[in-house]
Amino acid sequence: MQQDLLTPTQTPREAILFSAMLRLPAEVPFAEKAELVEKMLDDLGLMDCADTLIGDEMIRGISGGEKKRTSIGIELVMRPKLIFLDEPTSGLDAFAAHVIMKKVAGLAHSGGCNVLTTIHQPSSEVFHSFDKIMLLRKGEALFFGTPPQLSKGLAACGLACPGEFNLADHALFIVQSEADEKIAQLRTSLPTAASSTSLAADEGLASDSGHDVRTGMAVEQKASAGFTVQAVQLAKRELQGLWRNKPGFIATFLVPTVLNLFFALIFFQVGDTTLGTYETMSHFGGMTQIAIGGMFGSAQPLLLRFPLDRGIFLREYATSTYGAVPYFLSKSLVELPTLFVISCLVYLVSYWLMAFNGSWLIFVLVYWIAGLAAASTALLVGCLVPNAEVAQQAAPALFVPQLLFAGFFIRTAQIPEWLSWVQYLCGLKYGMNLFILNEFGEGTTAGWEEGPRKAAKAIVDNNDIDPDSWWVYLLILLVLICAFRLLAILALAKRAEAFF
Repeated sequence: MQQDLLTPTQTPREAILFSAMLRLPAEVPFAEKAELVEKMLDDLGLMDCADTLIGDEMIRGISGGEKKRTSIGIELVMRPKLIFLDEPTSGLDAFAAHVIMKKVAGLAHSGGCNVLTTIHQPSSEVFHSFDKIMLLRKGEALFFGTPPQLSKGLAACGLACPGEFNLADHALFIVQSEADEKIAQLRTSLPTAASSTSLAADEGLASDSGHDVRTGMAVEQKASAGFTVQAVQLAKRELQGLWRNKPGFIATFLVPTVLNLFFALIFFQVGDTTLGTYETMSHFGGMTQIAIGGMFGSAQPLLLRFPLDRGIFLREYATSTYGAVPYFLSKSLVELPTLFVISCLVYLVSYWLMAFNGSWLIFVLVYWIAGLAAASTALLVGCLVPNAEVAQQAAPALFVPQLLFAGFFIRTAQIPEWLSWVQYLCGLKYGMNLFILNEFGEGTTAGWEEGPRKAAKAIVDNNDIDPDSWWVYLLILLVLICAFRLLAILALAKRAEAFF
């Protein structure tokens, strides 16, 4: 709770409804879930900002206090018997902290929910809103009781809180400054948790099917919603994020289009064999540039996707909101059509400007599939690394082999045998093979003049491409996509389990 790990492109209403849809039992009707969400928004004082984006550093959104209350609402919508809040007032001013704790106390008293929270430097108003407090020193309980009991106990030990002081600050100062002998005296004089038989028994804490209040150990839970519901709700959230994040939306679609327009103008009419200035290598270079740009454009954003979203994923995974597989699948369901649209935009710009000769549709499909292969490799790396910084540092290790083993700088037949096996893991190589067959294959070059036709055949031969292996190259790309994504799912699930 110290960090409000929320989806910035959702609203508080959508965030709480998302939790209700996936965590409440499937037999609960949607109307009842929606009604519960509205009541939660009202109880937490979120009605005024219910339809405002949560926001982050790049998206203007709700205030810090409203984010805290949204985070609490996401958990309370489950109607738990016990909820633990770790520093719910951290980073808030005194008034915002008071508002949040007042709302939490109201929900605890009226909703039958036991609230356990850690807090430091509470204001006097917040401190006296607690029914029971536990004061700790070096991991051991020094006091357990009500705020008035603490005040009387300190006074009895000659450590009375001055009238103008905050009792919480005074108690924390004593805990940190007094000698061990004095603390030992306080421990014998003040009531502590050790002196009570059972917190659950003494205070009448309600039992919860998901927790053991006597031991504090979480009992294994499973997501209430089915696989399909999880995937649909996650995909809906992913689409919302893509559409509502305007800077990200522009970067996703506009940047590749503009960049390839720039490339197309540099290589303008490079594929027109009827021009006196035609050069086969320039033609090949233009096509290579498009392929490399597609690889980087597809892989780079996805390399950071899971590291940047890991905090939200781990929080929701820990609460059994959904599983790793539907989470990964939902992102793929949005990614596949997005990359296809980008592929169409790229070749709408570059195909005719650069005067390519092969099938436009095949170019688009190959660009799409090769991009998916590069993206799949990036996803695997993103699921393996611990954070975004490491992901960025790992980028060269991801992209450089793709370039080296694609046949741009050296024929793959000339690579030492003990290294040549790496080429079979590089999707760009097979994507380039398909690009070359589409642009320089016999079906495309049949009507060319003899000189350009021979040069085109030399490109096919020099790259060790078998014209009869078109479907083999395509199948290898599809296998790489499936294999890398399967490994990515396993890595994501393993990392989540290891974290907890």
